[in-house]
Amino acid sequence: MKKIKLDIKKELTEEEFKTLVVVCEQKFSQENNISSIVRGCEEKTKEITPATEAYVLFTTPESNTFEIITLQKNITVNFDEECILSECYNTKQPLLINDVTRSFLYHEKTDNFLNLELKDLLLIPIVDDSREKNILAIIWAAITKGNWNQYTPKDLDYMTRFSTFIKHFLQDEKTIPDINDDPSFRDCMEAYNKLKATMRREQEYFASIIHDVRTPMNAVMGFLELLNLLEVDDQKKEYINTAFKSGKSMVALINDALDISKMASGKMNIEKVPFSPVDELSDVAKLFFNTAKKKNISFLAYYDPALPKEIISDYHRIKQIVNNLLSNAVKFTPENGEIILSLTYVKEKDGLKISVKDSGIGIAKEKQSAIFTPYTQEKSSTSREYGGTGLGLSISQQLSVLLGGKLQLESDEGKGSEFYFTIPCNTPENTASSFDTGLFKDLSFKIFTPKKHHKSINIIEKYLNYFDTDKKFFSDPKKLKNIADGSYDILIIFKDDAITYDSDVQNILDQGKSALIIGDTFLTDGCRFKGNIQRLNTPLLPQDIAHAIKKLTTSEAEVVKKERIVSDALEKLKGKHILVVDDNTINLKFMKEVLKTLQIETLLAQNAKEGIVIFDTEEVDLIFMDENMPGMQGEEAITRMRQEEKEKGLKETAIIGLTGSADEKTKQILLESGANDVLTKPVQLQEIIKVVTQYL
Repeated sequence: MKKIKLDIKKELTEEEFKTLVVVCEQKFSQENNISSIVRGCEEKTKEITPATEAYVLFTTPESNTFEIITLQKNITVNFDEECILSECYNTKQPLLINDVTRSFLYHEKTDNFLNLELKDLLLIPIVDDSREKNILAIIWAAITKGNWNQYTPKDLDYMTRFSTFIKHFLQDEKTIPDINDDPSFRDCMEAYNKLKATMRREQEYFASIIHDVRTPMNAVMGFLELLNLLEVDDQKKEYINTAFKSGKSMVALINDALDISKMASGKMNIEKVPFSPVDELSDVAKLFFNTAKKKNISFLAYYDPALPKEIISDYHRIKQIVNNLLSNAVKFTPENGEIILSLTYVKEKDGLKISVKDSGIGIAKEKQSAIFTPYTQEKSSTSREYGGTGLGLSISQQLSVLLGGKLQLESDEGKGSEFYFTIPCNTPENTASSFDTGLFKDLSFKIFTPKKHHKSINIIEKYLNYFDTDKKFFSDPKKLKNIADGSYDILIIFKDDAITYDSDVQNILDQGKSALIIGDTFLTDGCRFKGNIQRLNTPLLPQDIAHAIKKLTTSEAEVVKKERIVSDALEKLKGKHILVVDDNTINLKFMKEVLKTLQIETLLAQNAKEGIVIFDTEEVDLIFMDENMPGMQGEEAITRMRQEEKEKGLKETAIIGLTGSADEKTKQILLESGANDVLTKPVQLQEIIKVVTQYL
């Protein structure tokens, strides 16, 4: 199987940078031609940074021009005009701008003088040694779109130092002083350190705000989930659901703002972990099916059964992109419209292609590139009419690039849109497909196919083709009366058709056949068939279809055995003791209520020291440990608990970290201190149940 390598630029170490400078010194000292030195400088800039394009721009202030020797080109610049080049020239300070479209300084005609598809810019001024400190040249380094690298403060550091080194050759000075003693280098480094300190303060402030919001939102959304479980009144449930969704929207907006901030500072990280694409991405389809249904939008999903059982990428980021695309599709698709989500495996490229197609308002051709710009929507009226900030598509586009692909768009105004991207799967060798092609090859099916369900039938047909089954389609209702004694195993029929022709369906079941009934909801009335039946909810996913067919072909004894295994597993949770350490009393109460539903005994501590005391004196099977608490932080408490277990020769207790920070470094600190897993607030009910059952 062909593998695609993610060509992500490796940051130089300090030693590698110093070696590179020494090589430059040896090479440039032998050059007498300024063009050769400049060309070498441009080449080395691409080695030092992830730049795809790099040029040295010599200044001629009296004529307002920059000269690019290697291109034999002059650029006219108005140094009084607001643009990135003039800002660098006037301030004599380096500039790092990730995603130039977000910069208010960016002037496309001036800053993008080569008319490239620019993504990121790094400008480094080379200041001469005169008393006036004039700008000798500017190193202009760009990362173009489609490249998933970004500039980091380390690139700024190295290029500032490199510019001071190269200055002496550009001034035709053969003696190279100690860089650290050079006054212009100290000026550049002072500017750089100020910029770095500002970026760090902004990031820390933003992170603290995020934590302060996430913590109370954890309790708000958690208790709303519990209320929804207990409430029986439909109107009250509707109110609760509305409040819960509003909370989710608020958290999503916070996350979007944080992501934009990370991307701008070059701190967006992509994880590479093995996961099942079918399992991890299925809940996206189920979530948006219900959202679309409330707008009376037809929602169809196809997950290719040929997808590898395991791929290596960042499923959180993939899910984030799909969530953004589906959210937009639902928002911009009118009632009675249609949305199709498809995940397909591109075997020849070992790629995962994800597509979201809708029959919504579409996007005019001249507006299609602009919608990927942050805080931008197609029309000024779009935000008023449909809501939103315009962050989702910009984030999705940048994430798709970081994952190794590129988000693309095909759209006709008034006819709908399709957003799609393909990313490398990095599938481990000898990995099987998610489903065995011959799983149901000995079974035969009859499928009732009236026209109103034709698109859903097409998806069912794709799945059955993959499983290599014997199948026959029919659309004449009269044939339902005549197939009861036919030679087939399973009838597939939609719920509304089954209710319409209930006597015929029951007759088929009475003859010993099996039936798979498909619908978006199953009420007790009108669907009371007796016999070997399985009800399958839409959207149609391969694992659900496979599970339903297996149940239809599984003996009653096997079913009873599986039910007993599940019952025994739940029985084992009874009487377990879980310690929850959190300085927020509302969060403690929420966790206690959740764990009560699993018949688990809960021990509560309002700070880390109190948690350690309980850990020392009580029987504890699992611990939830908050990360940010007064007095002692969560990671310190976890470290002490692990040390104590080691000293006393005790078996390790499962510890789950809780954090209000979305920063991967925070999660890593908790994991390195000894946590088995980390959950990010606000924590969903199912996440808590999942980790409890997993570790107990």
